Amino acid sequence: MTTTVQSGEAIGPARTRAEWVASIGMPLAVFGVYISLLPAINAALALRLEGMNSDTAASNLSWVLGLGALCAMIVNPVAGRFSDRSTSRFGARRFWISLGAGVGFIGLVIVAFAPNVLLIIVGWVIAQSGFNAALAALFAILPDQVPAQWRGKVAALIGVAGNAATPFGLFFVQLVGSAVLQALIPGIIGLVLIAGFVAMLKETPQPPSEEPFGLGKLFGAFVFNPRKHPDLGWAWLTRALMTCAQMTALSYLTLFLIEDFGMSNDEAATKVFYATLVNVVGVLITTSLAGWLSDKLGVRKPFVVVAGLIGVVGLVTIALAPNYGTLLVGEFVMGAGMGSFYAVDLALVTDVLPEDGDNAKDLGVINIAQAAPQSLIPAAAPSIISATGGYPGLFLTGGAFGVLGALAVLPVKKVK
Repeated sequence: MTTTVQSGEAIGPARTRAEWVASIGMPLAVFGVYISLLPAINAALALRLEGMNSDTAASNLSWVLGLGALCAMIVNPVAGRFSDRSTSRFGARRFWISLGAGVGFIGLVIVAFAPNVLLIIVGWVIAQSGFNAALAALFAILPDQVPAQWRGKVAALIGVAGNAATPFGLFFVQLVGSAVLQALIPGIIGLVLIAGFVAMLKETPQPPSEEPFGLGKLFGAFVFNPRKHPDLGWAWLTRALMTCAQMTALSYLTLFLIEDFGMSNDEAATKVFYATLVNVVGVLITTSLAGWLSDKLGVRKPFVVVAGLIGVVGLVTIALAPNYGTLLVGEFVMGAGMGSFYAVDLALVTDVLPEDGDNAKDLGVINIAQAAPQSLIPAAAPSIISATGGYPGLFLTGGAFGVLGALAVLPVKKVK
C-alpha cells in the first residue's frame, strides 16, 4: 500500500505552540550542533595538523576524523535508544540534547588546547560523541512534534541550517589566528543556540516502559530488519552513499588547496571560507524551494534523485577544476544539489519510519549511514589518493558513490 504526503495541505489555526517551537527552534539548534563540529572538519583540524607536521597531516587527519566518526556512529543510535525510553522530568529529548552538547563542548576545549595529535584525537572523539548524542535526540523531535505535512519545509530549514553553519564557523576560523579560538568560538555560539532551544522546548515526561531494557534492546539500537522495513533500508543506503560522496570534498578541500593549488595555510583557510560561502548560496537558493515543492506536490523521490545527481556534478567540477574560480562554480553546484538532497531526504526518512515508537532509535540507525562514511572515507582516503594519483581521484571516486546513492532511493515504495 502506497502512502503519500498530502498535497497542498496548509497549517491550520489549531497549530500548537510546541509545533511552532519545534519548527523554528529545531533548525537553530541543529545549526548550533553543526557550527560546533563542521568548521573543525572543514579546516580547523587540518590546519592544526598541518602546523604540527605537514608531511603527516593527511594521515593524521584521517585518524582524527575516522576515530571521531566511528565513535559518533556508535553513540548516535545508543543515545537515540535511551532518549526514546527516558522518563526524565526534564524531558526525554531535552535531557539528552543538554547532556550531549555539554560533553561535546568539553571535547572542543580539549582539542583547542591539545599539544599533540593524541590529545587532539581524544578531544575530537569526545566532541563527536557528545554532539552526536544531542543530534540523535534533536532529529527525533521532527517526527515527535512536527506535523507530517510540514516536515518537508522544516527539513529544508534544517538543511539550510546545517549547510550555513560551515561558512559561519569558518568565518571565525579564518578571522583569528589562534588555534584555541578557532576551535572554541564556533562551539560557544553553538552552545548558546542549543541552550536557547532547550529552554523553549516543552515535553511531557514519558511513563516508564513496561518492556524490559536489557543488552539485547541496547544492541538493537544499531540494527533494523531491512526485509521487514525495506523502505527504511533503501533510505539508509541512499544516505550512506551520498554521504560518502560529500565527505571526500568536505574533509580534504583544505589539503587539496594547499597541495594542488600551492596555497599557504592562511590563504587556504580564507579560500575554504569563500568556497563554503559560495556552497551555502547554492543551498539557500534551492533547499527551501525543494522542501516546499516536495510538500506541495506530495512527492519525495524525484527531488532526492535530481538533487543527488546535481550534487555529483558539482563534486566532479571541483575534482577537475583547473583554477580556483572553476572550483567555486563546483562548490555552488554541489551546494545546490547536496543541500536539497539532505532536506528532502530527511523528510522522506521520517515518512518511512516504522510505527514502533522508537523514532530516535530509528533515526539513530539512519544517522549511522551518515556517520559511517565519516569514518570509512578518511580510513580509505590515503589509499584512494595514492591509487588515483591525488585528491581529484578521491573526489571522482566520491562522485561515483553519489550516482549510486541518488539511484538507490528509487525502490522505496511507501512514498512517491
